[in-house]
Amino acid sequence: MSTPYVTSSSGATPTSQDPIASNGQQDNTFLTLMIAQIQNQTPLDPLDTTQFMTQMAQMTQVETMQNMNGTVLNQMVLLDNIQVLTTAGMVGQDVRVTTDSLELAGKPLDAVIELDSTVDDLKVEIRNDAGELVHTIELGANSDGEVAFVIDPKAMGLKDGQYDLTVVTNDSDYKPDVMVAGKIEKMRIPPGGGSPEFLIAGVGYVPFYNVNQYGENQGSASQSPEPTPLFKLAGRR
Repeated sequence: MSTPYVTSSSGATPTSQDPIASNGQQDNTFLTLMIAQIQNQTPLDPLDTTQFMTQMAQMTQVETMQNMNGTVLNQMVLLDNIQVLTTAGMVGQDVRVTTDSLELAGKPLDAVIELDSTVDDLKVEIRNDAGELVHTIELGANSDGEVAFVIDPKAMGLKDGQYDLTVVTNDSDYKPDVMVAGKIEKMRIPPGGGSPEFLIAGVGYVPFYNVNQYGENQGSASQSPEPTPLFKLAGRR
């Protein structure tokens, strides 16, 4: 039984097409070998027919496994296409993404650090593309929960460009993530394939599973977008 193939969003087809397409050829080869074996057997010592039945059963099992493999691959392609369509519908949404880098363009960004425990000292170090420390945001002591702050390039004297963020606490082993709020401007499939990526204003391209919240942004980090179960689930992959 042949299995129809589904074309992925990138136009690719499952790579296992060749093994499945060759099922008929394998059957013909097996039958040819079996007939040749029967025709050339010794009349005084004929072959055991149970061996033929065993070989036929094994051949059927192999074919079944190959068809199942093709079915699973088709389902994966379908899920991939659904994922692309879903993420494309997110363009224009205000979201919050986890990131450790920024692409500053003069506009201030609302950011949040979610603490799991109390810290005596919390700060965010900003480094330029040369790795030089150009600014430190001092946030002081904080209890567990969200700590909101604003990254204002003009006030901080930061030129437009790429920057890296590093969260530093009094506990050197504890490094919580920085989440930045922004609008999804574009969606793309990365060159070479992979998960869809969102272009977020002030952040750059990030994988879609880095989005941990979305919804209406009221312009304040304290009024953050609502959680998205789909993206929270995908982020655990």
